[in-house]
Amino acid sequence: MGLDELSALNYWFVRRGKVAVAFSGGLDSSLLAATAVKALGKGAIAITAKTEFVGKNEIDDAAATAKKLGIRHKIIRLCLPEEILDNPPERCYICKKYLMKSVKEAALKEGFDIVVDGTNQDDLPTSRPGMRALKEEGILSPLVDLKLGKQAIREMSKTLGLDHSKVPNACIATRFQTGHKISGSEISMIEEAENYLKGKGFNQVRVRYHGGIARIELGKDEIPSLFKGNLFVDVASKLKSLGFSHVAADLEGYRAGSMEQISK
Repeated sequence: MGLDELSALNYWFVRRGKVAVAFSGGLDSSLLAATAVKALGKGAIAITAKTEFVGKNEIDDAAATAKKLGIRHKIIRLCLPEEILDNPPERCYICKKYLMKSVKEAALKEGFDIVVDGTNQDDLPTSRPGMRALKEEGILSPLVDLKLGKQAIREMSKTLGLDHSKVPNACIATRFQTGHKISGSEISMIEEAENYLKGKGFNQVRVRYHGGIARIELGKDEIPSLFKGNLFVDVASKLKSLGFSHVAADLEGYRAGSMEQISK
C-alpha cells in the first residue's frame, strides 16, 4: 500500500499542468507539495498565508519544509478582518473563505489558476464549516478526489521520506470560545504557553483560554508525565508569568473541537 496511491496522486497533478498548493507545512499539504513538485517541477508553487492566527514557528517550519521539498514557496501576509477576530459562530467559514480567496489571488499573480488544499477523506464526516468556503472558492482537494485518508497519507509520506510523525496543529482560534473577541496579546500567551510545553517534551498540546484560565490538554498517554516530580508546579508558574490567572490540566486529555462543545 502506498505506491499505487502515490502513482494516482502523481497522475492527478500531471493532468492539471500547473498547480498552487495552499501550504501550511503540515502532513497533508506537505504530501501534496512533494508530489506536485515531483510531477510538475516549476509548474508547482506552495503558498502560505501568514495571519494573526499563525505562529512564527509554523511559518518557519513551512518555509523549511518547502525548501527541503524543493518547491517554490511564497508567503503572503494578511491582516484578518475584525469580523473574524470577533470570533462569531461562523468564524471558520468566514476565515477560510477570506484566506482561500487571498491565496487564489496570490496564485493568479504568479500565473497559477488552480489551487489545491490538504483536505482528506477522513475530514469529510466531521462538521467543518470551512469546507463550504473551499467549494465556493473553487479550491480542489486531490486527497478527497482519490479517497485518501490519514492512514494512507502517513504511509505515502513515509514512502517519500517525509516527516510522517507530524501532529496536526489546528488554527489557534480554536483555543477560544465562540463569541470571545480574540486579541493579539491573548494569542501570544497561548503561543508561548504551548511552545513552553512542547519544549518540555509534550507532543500533543493545546492550551485553551477561558477568561484568563489556561486549560491544558495533552495526549492521553502524556498526561501522567505532567505530574512527575514537580513539573506541574513549574508549568503553573510559567503560565502564570505569561498572564494566566489560573492553570488547570484537563484529565480527559486532548479532544479535537473541545471548545466547540463548551460553546454550545
